[in-house]
Amino acid sequence: MRVYEFAKKAGISSKELIALLVSNKFDIASHMSILSDEALQFLNSQNKKEQQSKQSAAPVMQKNTHEKKEVIVKPSQVESPATPQRAARKDTSVTVAPVKISRAFSKQPTQVLAASEHAKDKEVSITIEPMTVADFIEKTQKSLAEVIVFLLKKGIVASKNQVINEQAVGDLARHFGVTIIERAAPATHEADTGRLATTDGVEPRMPVVVVVGHVDHGKTTLLDFIRKTRVAAREKGGITQHLGAYEVATKQGKIVFLDTPGHEAFSLIRSRGMRVADIAILVVAADDGVMPQTIEAIKAAQQAKITLIVALNKIDKASKVQIESTKRQLSQHGLMPEEWGGQTVIMSISGKLGTGVEDLLEVVALQANIMELTTRTDVPASGFVLESKLEKGLGCVATVICQQGILHVGDIFLAGSASGRVSALIDSRGKRIKEIRPSEPALVAGFDSLPKAGDLFQVMSQDDMKKKRQEAQLISAKPQAKNRKSASEHTLNIVFKADNASSLEALSGSINKLSGKMFKECNVVLSGVGSITESDVTFAIDTKSVIYGLHVKVEPNALILAQRSTISIKLYDIIYKLIEDLQLVAEEGRPVEKVTKKIGEATVLKVFDIKGLGVIAGAVIRSGRFAREGNVIIYRGKTIVGKGPIKSLQRDKKSVKEVHSGFECAFLIDGFVDWQEDDRVECYLETEKV
Repeated sequence: MRVYEFAKKAGISSKELIALLVSNKFDIASHMSILSDEALQFLNSQNKKEQQSKQSAAPVMQKNTHEKKEVIVKPSQVESPATPQRAARKDTSVTVAPVKISRAFSKQPTQVLAASEHAKDKEVSITIEPMTVADFIEKTQKSLAEVIVFLLKKGIVASKNQVINEQAVGDLARHFGVTIIERAAPATHEADTGRLATTDGVEPRMPVVVVVGHVDHGKTTLLDFIRKTRVAAREKGGITQHLGAYEVATKQGKIVFLDTPGHEAFSLIRSRGMRVADIAILVVAADDGVMPQTIEAIKAAQQAKITLIVALNKIDKASKVQIESTKRQLSQHGLMPEEWGGQTVIMSISGKLGTGVEDLLEVVALQANIMELTTRTDVPASGFVLESKLEKGLGCVATVICQQGILHVGDIFLAGSASGRVSALIDSRGKRIKEIRPSEPALVAGFDSLPKAGDLFQVMSQDDMKKKRQEAQLISAKPQAKNRKSASEHTLNIVFKADNASSLEALSGSINKLSGKMFKECNVVLSGVGSITESDVTFAIDTKSVIYGLHVKVEPNALILAQRSTISIKLYDIIYKLIEDLQLVAEEGRPVEKVTKKIGEATVLKVFDIKGLGVIAGAVIRSGRFAREGNVIIYRGKTIVGKGPIKSLQRDKKSVKEVHSGFECAFLIDGFVDWQEDDRVECYLETEKV
């Protein structure tokens, strides 16, 4: 039985149960940890002690009190959703009484508070520095249970001997009223993850969950099942091209899901999804195993320092051997399954059939509850731009997730070099709304220009917005000349147009990776978001460029002008198709490198002087082959006596293209007639260099 399962049956929270067990020296890492028989027996003994205490305190009242029904849990009969085929344990019955267990636990903090009253009499001070939990307890005279419960509320699972960082020590000291000798300056923005720093919030917020993994491993199909829509069926080529944010109502409460593209060109978009998320679900196809983008997603989650839950997908298609092999691959990248003694929760699911999805959502909700996600709503709204694009009728729009504050229609904002006033808010279901609260994704209209994906979105006054925008303009005021190289034999000028800034950035990143590897240098002379216009074609004519479009249309006037000027316009719906075509165009004109290779050897058996034809050598092929388009070198002993191309090659008095080893043939060499028997002949052929 797992911790969260026992807590659910006992009617107490997972955090309380973890704190109780850890304070009594049980090795419990998280709510997904499996309770040993010893832990179950301990909980049973706590229940019995409470029963005895109640009987001795009020024997008369107990006789008249209706006894509450107890739940009997046998370890051998308990099955976890994540490990359905667990080996049976010994049949040790454990009594779980919801009220009594919770009272047994609540009694402990009462004793702790009483014991800590003496510590308040004398002033305790501490230096803020990394230390173990045991060191903090020794210096502050606090109980282990108090400290662990507080850390769990902060989303930190730590044992007695585990080292906690300066921030955690500072939070503990401030919580317990301990005097701080040296105080580290609080950071306003976490550089390592890009998250906004938050003070203790005034209200809880929804968890933001990012779904990551390799292309075609079933990320969108999983979300499709959860939100009951057909997004996956509408994706071009079966892959997600943009970062979508969706608010989903589940049995465990509302959760915001971020769907990220799996293709390698969208690595920056995936990393931005990590920046705003609290929990990451790594989708791995059980029948395919760990792939390049799987490894990249693992590294991104580790750098962002967010909780990672593995969803082992497509179990309906995979064999037991494939499933075990995938788990071994995950363990090699630092994700040791908890059933193997590790800390990584791996849930077996089928996104297509829905198998195990409810269990996955329950684990996500439990993790979010332990993290106790809170935010402030009494401050100006701020968050991140996930993607931006041009929307017909709305102009420049962006998908935004606020991390604190409430964003209203009419608010003035700044996002990178873009600014504006919120003219419309559209939620993930396409409905217009008047405001969005923290963690709620929405499409924001009212930008004066397209912001970049990942820009910080901030609501501010008109005066503050003007000042910050002037500062940003001064920084970016350096003149940037357009790269208007003329197209040449070794240069390919390109005009790129895409439907949003994220796709444009992914294209630019792919071009940079290919730079220097192709025959022609790819020179992006113009790039932008939106349809291909007449001015784009005019610019392409001036620079002799090829126009590439991703998810965009061509305006009628632009198409007519392109046809008249023979400018090539290529439109694509899938990014890797565009990149493949670009590579083919960039490789056109590359000179073919050839190498001369020996392909066969023959010995002259007889010489024929035929009138009207010339001197013909009759020979037998000793090794390899002789080809009609080949050249030969003639050896007499160790001396070269002649060379030249094969003019005619015959076998059985028939002209042939080639003769193989073991067969006899006759050949006429252009420019050589001085043949003798036993001459050795080597045949060479020019081939393309591989």
